[in-house]
Order: sequence, then C-alpha cells, then structure tokens
Amino acid sequence: MPKKILLTGTPGAGKSTILALYNKKNKSVSITNLGTVMMKAAKEEHKNIKSRDRLRYMSDSDIIEVREKALSMIMSDRKNSIIDTHSSVKQGRRYVPGFSMRELGKLEIDAIIYVDASSDDIIRRRMLDSSRKREIEGPLEIDEQRSINLAIISTIALHLNIPIYILYNREGTAKEAAQQVKEIAKEVFGE
Repeated sequence: MPKKILLTGTPGAGKSTILALYNKKNKSVSITNLGTVMMKAAKEEHKNIKSRDRLRYMSDSDIIEVREKALSMIMSDRKNSIIDTHSSVKQGRRYVPGFSMRELGKLEIDAIIYVDASSDDIIRRRMLDSSRKREIEGPLEIDEQRSINLAIISTIALHLNIPIYILYNREGTAKEAAQQVKEIAKEVFGE
C-alpha cells in the first residue's frame, strides 16, 4: 500500500523549492502539488478561474468540490507520494482550512512535514516571486498565519494519530532541507 506525506507551510516558506531539489534525485516518489491538481479540476467546471491564485476566491462550496475532485485524482496514484499544499488559505482577514480531517482521512496520510521559515525570509521570498500575486503582509500577519497553520496540522496529526516533522528553511539552506525531506521520506516510506 503506498504511503503519503503531507508537506505544508506558510506561502513563501520554500516548500516547492525544497521539493524540486528533493525530486531531482528521488524519482521513485510522486510529488504532487494540490493547488496544481485543483487548478486542473477547476478548469472543467469553472471557466472563469484562470490562475491558482484565483482559486482561493471561489465560494466555500466550490472550493470543497474542486478540492475533493483533486484529492480523488491524487488517491489514484499507486506510488509513495508527497503532497505539497497549504494548511490554510488566507482570504482577507479569515483563514479557510486547506483540507478537512475527513479528506485527509480518506487520503490516508502517514505523516506531515511542516516547512517553516522566519517572517523576514518569507516576506523576502514573496517579494522575489514574480510568478504569484500575493497580498503584501508584514511580520505580524505572517506570524499569525504560521500560528494558524501549526494549530491546524497539530489538530490533524492528533486526530489521525500521525507524526509531524518540522523543517526550518532558513535563507540559503534549501539543499539541507531537501536532504531532511529525503531522510523523513525514507523513515516514513521504509525505503
């Protein structure tokens, strides 16, 4: 039975960068970005959604519908996999969970990796990322989102009885963080 790791963190913490470095040497594991799969699922029924950044402005019921379709696509993968996603999605002042316990229970997640970085590093990375359109936020807002995300994954880990691994992706340490993902994957997947 394939195993699954949820890799999450605040936008700008470096999740995708770390996974790209990890994936260069580890082709036996599927790397899936939930937002990318959701975008594919959204295009089928929501023609007005033109970018991943627009997904978070869909109605709550549409987001749940699209996310469930995307998760069904992910569940069909028969390889060990790491799923890159967000614990929460910020919409103005409110936070919407990036997934539900029921959804993760169906996915049969075996572990969670939380990628963390300082607020200053996250702000700097967001400013340099021209591929995404994110709201400008200061350290207090970033720390708030980091706290919300940790609360969400802690609750889910407790509910599903799975471990949480926390990686600190300080500026210039993405290769070391990718190595840590490799070690965690080996432990979880038994490779």
